[in-house]
Amino acid sequence: MEAISRPVLAAAIALLTGCAAQTDHQADTVLSTMNGAQQSLNACISDTYNDPQFEPLGTHMPMNMRGVSMDQLTDEQFATDDEITMLMAYEETAQACRKAYLDELRPVVPTVAALTAAAYSRNQGDLEDLMKKKLSWGGYIKGVVGTYRDLNSKVEAELKRVTRLRHFRGL
Repeated sequence: MEAISRPVLAAAIALLTGCAAQTDHQADTVLSTMNGAQQSLNACISDTYNDPQFEPLGTHMPMNMRGVSMDQLTDEQFATDDEITMLMAYEETAQACRKAYLDELRPVVPTVAALTAAAYSRNQGDLEDLMKKKLSWGGYIKGVVGTYRDLNSKVEAELKRVTRLRHFRGL
C-alpha cells in the first residue's frame, strides 16, 4: 500500500524543474527524500505482504491499492477469526514500515507527513471495524482506496503550495 503515487511525484518533479537554482536544491532534497522514503516503504510492505504466513490475506487485499480487483472491492465476507489474528500480526509489521516512512518525511516535508499520518489513522479506524466484523473486506478495501486517492490529491496540492512558497521567497 503506497502512500504517494508515482504520478504525484512526477507532477512535483515537473513543477519543480523550472525553479531557481537555490530552490532547485531544496526541491531536489524534498523529492529525493520522498522518493527514497517511498522506495523503503514499498520494500518493507512488500516483504511483509509476501511473508508466507500472510498469504491468505492476499485473497482479500492487494499489496498495492492501485492493483485492487473488482472481486476485492465487492467482497462482502467478514474477516474470520483466523484472518483477524493474521491481520493483527501483519499490521504490527506494517505499522513499523509506515512509522519509518513518516519519520523519514517529517524533517523535510512535515506537512506531507501530517497528511499521510491522518490517512493512516483513517485506515486504522476502518481496519478496526473490519476486525470487529462491522465492515466487510470489500467495505474496508473501498475505504482504503478512497483514503489513498484523497491523500494523493492533497499531497500533490501541498507540494505545489510548498514549491510556490519557496520560489516566491527565493529560498
